[in-house]
Amino acid sequence: MSFHRMMRAYHNWMLKYPSALTSIEQIVNNVKGKRIALFLDYDGTLSPIVDNPDHAFMSNAMRVAVRNVAKCFPTAIISGRSRERVLKKYFVLPILYLNSLVGYLYVSFCYLSSGTQVCRTERTILCLSSCKDVLPIYVGDDKTDEDAFMFLTEGNRGYGILVTPAPKESSAYYSLRDPSEVCVCFITFIA
Repeated sequence: MSFHRMMRAYHNWMLKYPSALTSIEQIVNNVKGKRIALFLDYDGTLSPIVDNPDHAFMSNAMRVAVRNVAKCFPTAIISGRSRERVLKKYFVLPILYLNSLVGYLYVSFCYLSSGTQVCRTERTILCLSSCKDVLPIYVGDDKTDEDAFMFLTEGNRGYGILVTPAPKESSAYYSLRDPSEVCVCFITFIA
């Protein structure tokens, strides 16, 4: 495929999955009277994908950005690692921790507001409030996040943000290219 075709294909893909960075104003306008709840995948979203998962670390800038966004909004980090490993080895933040095992997220604790419910999709359990005053935003990078994206898209329940350097089909509403854009998005969002 020629460079121009690739650029045209990427441009068309961006029309379908606009950048969350350039859509911050639209997202904020849709918040109106709602509380945001963030669900963040770890590998490929908060840290770059690496060959050895034990070497997947957030940058210092990302650590600060996640800490600051977690001070503003209920925030869940989603990882297949044990809670102890995540909290001791990687970071200590004021966050809710969800452990993904065998393709499912097991909710250890979640309280967003009265009426909180656990919604189970085919491969994901997502802790969401049935109240209309919560806007969930799920940020992830691969097919394991698609059920959450689909759940949020159906019924206009919230937003999925796909983190990917290359165009691919998704049920997410927005996109970001890599963890550095996720970091900038968090900083911009709370500014």
